[in-house]
Amino acid sequence: MRVLNVGNSKLLVNLDNYGRIVDIYYPYVGMENHTNSKPVRYYFFQDKLYEDVEWKSEINYLNGTNIGEIKSVINDKISVISYDFTDLYEPIYYKIMKFYNKTDEKIKAKLLLFFDLDLYASPYGDTAFYDPETSAIVHYKSKRYVGVKLFGIMRDLSDYTVGKGEVFEDIKDGKLAGKAIDNGDVQFALGLDLEINPLSSDKAYLAIVLDRTLQGVRRLLKRISSTEIESEFTTNYMFWRNWINRKRIAIKNNNVESLQLSNLLNVSLFVIKNHMDQNGSIIASSDYSFVGVYGDSYTYCWPRDSAIASYALDIAGYGDLAIRHYTFISRLVSEEGFLYHKYNPDMTLASSWHPWFLNGRRIYPIQEDETALQVWAISMHYNLYKDIDELVTIYKDFVKPAIRFMIRYIEDGLPKPSFDLWEERYGIHIYTVSTVYGALTQASKLVADMGDEVLASDMISVANYMKEQALKKMVYNGRFIRRIDEYGRQDLTVDASMYSPYFFGMVNPKDQIMVSTVNAIENALLVNGGIIRYENDYYRRARQYPNPWIITTLWVAEYYADTGNYDKALKYLKWVMDRALPTGLLPEQVYPDTFESSSVMPLVWSHAEFIITIDKLKSYLGK
Repeated sequence: MRVLNVGNSKLLVNLDNYGRIVDIYYPYVGMENHTNSKPVRYYFFQDKLYEDVEWKSEINYLNGTNIGEIKSVINDKISVISYDFTDLYEPIYYKIMKFYNKTDEKIKAKLLLFFDLDLYASPYGDTAFYDPETSAIVHYKSKRYVGVKLFGIMRDLSDYTVGKGEVFEDIKDGKLAGKAIDNGDVQFALGLDLEINPLSSDKAYLAIVLDRTLQGVRRLLKRISSTEIESEFTTNYMFWRNWINRKRIAIKNNNVESLQLSNLLNVSLFVIKNHMDQNGSIIASSDYSFVGVYGDSYTYCWPRDSAIASYALDIAGYGDLAIRHYTFISRLVSEEGFLYHKYNPDMTLASSWHPWFLNGRRIYPIQEDETALQVWAISMHYNLYKDIDELVTIYKDFVKPAIRFMIRYIEDGLPKPSFDLWEERYGIHIYTVSTVYGALTQASKLVADMGDEVLASDMISVANYMKEQALKKMVYNGRFIRRIDEYGRQDLTVDASMYSPYFFGMVNPKDQIMVSTVNAIENALLVNGGIIRYENDYYRRARQYPNPWIITTLWVAEYYADTGNYDKALKYLKWVMDRALPTGLLPEQVYPDTFESSSVMPLVWSHAEFIITIDKLKSYLGK
């Protein structure tokens, strides 16, 4: 399980529940996992081999920073504290390991690291060699070079070996063979001798650098030293403390629950930041563990997830990062003015299961809410920051074409059919209607301020008629329905996304229709304290009841926060907080009995909704 991530928009590294590196993404955040989900193994040799899975480890973020802290007990004599972080500017990962001798005798031991990298997430055609110029192992294929350097205080690498299946066998006796090169499905190991005085400590340093050329990786390796890494640690610590203190959302109480809220808020911001590429892409999750199950992953930029994440950044005070994402999105819009299902971090079209031909006719393979949400998020950004100069190109390239598409893509007052936010059904969905309504109404101010006053007026007229038709055609028994299917029939399944008419401003949260809708959601979808997506949901289901999701539970919390029912809002918020890992990471969904994650960890959308919920409660929490 992934429990912690660190990154710098050029490099993203995930650590598992043993504190091991399990994913390394470069040169795009979320694209090309060079571990292929195989962990970097840590061994401690002291008369016998102590494997990383035997160490008793506690993992957390360090004091409100984007730095991992891992406290491990190796045996009754040795413990170690590690600090994991990335360079602020370059694609370099650092690890500082401080070994403590708890006895009154000097201990001689060895740290051994085992790497089984698959560059480009493929095991074929790699080469690894010992580089005497940098005293490091360099592993390369085509335009991907990884340099790995292990050393101590005034102590260089003790030994190494490169090979294939025999490398792990070579580790067992604590002595590495010194083979200097191999190719194919290669592995390598590095060793560092440790001498730990009684009741004292010794340090080891690990640096992993990545580049597109041998010259580039050597340049980065040559700057690595213990002094450099210690300096980077101090710089990182101060930078991230200052970065997190920028946030506009403050929780003032100092009780245990408030401190937990504050910590989870900080981690949520780190998670979004770490999952954001320097070009502005925001992936849904960096958890690579389901690739073997589905042959695919969550390492894509969904315009819906990323719009919600960008909105969370905006309300938290990180508008500069949100603008970076909106600029990324503005380069993806189709000729028709819509956004496709999802995108790779390098701006290419990603994998999809939405057809282009359905029921004998050509359709758009889209979820229209994704286009609408980006327009809505950009408009909300403008309402907060009034930075019209920053939005001129984004408006011209994306917002205006998207608005024209949404106005055209209407029949009888409602959006034409597209796929739903759960990516399963075709039809006219209340979530899509609500997001299009929200986009048209919220963006009208930006459109008018850009000088397109006629278009702004048309948007309001279209939105008002859309609301009128939704209240006429998408209501049953005093509550909203989730969709009208492709045959024009009402789908009466209770769905958590029916919260959306209130959230995107189509109705007042205290209107009776909204009260009845949320009551229906709670009555039908509450499972062991959390809210499932919809009745009889089978996605990742392995129990009698469907899995509660973080985002759906937070939607209900947001509703009660906006209606002033803070006790209910906090009840749902507390349920979500209890589902977080000790590190603060939130899953997509959990099993209804054990509450263990049943899908990816973390989900960026879960963290974004947590930020949104805290923002809605900030006046109450700040008392």
